[in-house]
Amino acid sequence: MPTSRAPVIKLSTAMKMATVSPPSTVGIVGRGFISVLTAKLAALKGYNTWMLMPPGQRETILELLSDDAQGIPNLELIEATDADRFNGSIESTNAIIIAVDDDTTMDEMVLNYVLNPDTAKNVKRVVAMSRNLNGKDMGFFVKASKFSANAEVWDGSKTKEYQEFENIIKRQTALLDAEYTIVRAGTLKGAGRGIDEEAFDQFLSKKYYDMVKKDIINWQLLFDCNVRGVGLSRGDVLPGPGSKAVFTAIDTKACPGDTGRCGIADAMIRSLEFEITANMDFGVATQDSRTPPTDEEWNQLFTNL
Repeated sequence: MPTSRAPVIKLSTAMKMATVSPPSTVGIVGRGFISVLTAKLAALKGYNTWMLMPPGQRETILELLSDDAQGIPNLELIEATDADRFNGSIESTNAIIIAVDDDTTMDEMVLNYVLNPDTAKNVKRVVAMSRNLNGKDMGFFVKASKFSANAEVWDGSKTKEYQEFENIIKRQTALLDAEYTIVRAGTLKGAGRGIDEEAFDQFLSKKYYDMVKKDIINWQLLFDCNVRGVGLSRGDVLPGPGSKAVFTAIDTKACPGDTGRCGIADAMIRSLEFEITANMDFGVATQDSRTPPTDEEWNQLFTNL
């Protein structure tokens, strides 16, 4: 029985691999904690950063960025309804990062609007957060965990939607004569500073833990204390949690199928500076470590892709 295939997107053979380094302009488009965290890390790394946000969310986002809710000087928050400010920012933007916290994708109309060749003329790289789509170690236990323990578990049920999302990203990036990077996640966990707030001030404020606490024990806080390590794997190869999925909601050590928000946000931003990540995909896994990778360790992770 014949099966339909996505169209092959051919990029310009004359196009050189481009990297995007600070102080270039980076735009963040998405929803949820992952988009706020990515915007903060991009700004702290030295990029001139703007972030599209839902109307009326400025105060909450500022509280997530810092305890004093003062914001970050080189991070501009733009309401999604403010077309004039968006159009003024997109024209000078060199890279777009698209990241959504839940298991839904960005609407095609939004993607076409943001990645419009008539306005996004200077975009060299588009980084899009997708999901592990190979189906390995998914199934009954993972779906049961999502239903009974943690609605945020990635169970692969939206695989077709994400495949279409990736096709749209590749299509629009080709129209921009730019490059794409697909960064794959499993179940997203953590995003904050943990207990050592001064050492990890680059992550979200304690407001994050107040917003996600669902039990007497704050499992997201414990995860952030124990799982700062990152593993990168080229392609769509990372597995799901399999029969251990029942522990996905409360496990505070590195487990298959998990991805730390802090790790993937950092990986998306750092991927901008590597030629090897142009027009490719890689997955982000967790590693047991109480500290994030150093600059040297990040360089090695990308070199090994």
